[in-house]
Amino acid sequence: MTAKQNYEVGDTVWIYGVSRINNKITQGQVVKIFDLSDIGYNNTEHYLISIPTEIEPLLEIRTWHTISEDQKGPVGSLRDIPNVASTMKSISRLGYEYDLDSDPDDPTPDQIRAALEKATKDASHGPLVLKDAKPKRRNFARKKKA
Repeated sequence: MTAKQNYEVGDTVWIYGVSRINNKITQGQVVKIFDLSDIGYNNTEHYLISIPTEIEPLLEIRTWHTISEDQKGPVGSLRDIPNVASTMKSISRLGYEYDLDSDPDDPTPDQIRAALEKATKDASHGPLVLKDAKPKRRNFARKKKA
């Protein structure tokens, strides 16, 4: 699998890590290309990516390593690996599983199992315990003060 390493202004790109709530890939557009080698960063091009939001566009600075060229992923640094099998094995040791052939929106077997267990727990009810009726309060006549 080859990775696209050069993007142009106006290209549509996909990036991860925009929202902490969900780990889905987000669409953006390259708005500027610049180099940060003069302040000590590596000698690769950096891309300013505009992500549309409800309020105003969110701007992200990325290199080709963290950009995906399509919605299916993966990002460029995972595409450019010469030996994919050994790298995926190393990544899985860290607790991250990434299947190049699967759809990222598909649930994993663990997620399916957890959903089934939760549905089973929610479907079962505890025993019905009826409380005794509270005794009625007796009204005593008040004595009038003389």
